[in-house]
Amino acid sequence: MERSRENEIRKRLADIAGDEPGPAEQALLGRLLRSYLDKAPGGIDRLAELLRGGDPAALREHAHALKGSASNIGADGLAAVFAEIEHAARDGGVPDPDVTLGRVAAEQALVFPVLERLAAG
Repeated sequence: MERSRENEIRKRLADIAGDEPGPAEQALLGRLLRSYLDKAPGGIDRLAELLRGGDPAALREHAHALKGSASNIGADGLAAVFAEIEHAARDGGVPDPDVTLGRVAAEQALVFPVLERLAAG
């Protein structure tokens, strides 16, 4: 499972910097991945607050931003979870916080080690 996540991420990074990035591109990709790794936990914490607060409009907006960030680095599985949250909120619903956050955590457990390894070069 982790291997498919790595393939998705590597494909996206190749879209950004080419198949054989030079040192400058590798440094850029490392910064991009480290930035995501630094910011994602706070974004997930905010997602938890919004899921528990029951505000569909704010939840939709935040899930949309998280989806975009995950998509930008090729974390397609994580982006798909955020997309489902966004769609539910767009329809006025708020998904079950515990189930939803469990899904996010499971996907993070697959993606974050890959990101950390790739960010380290």
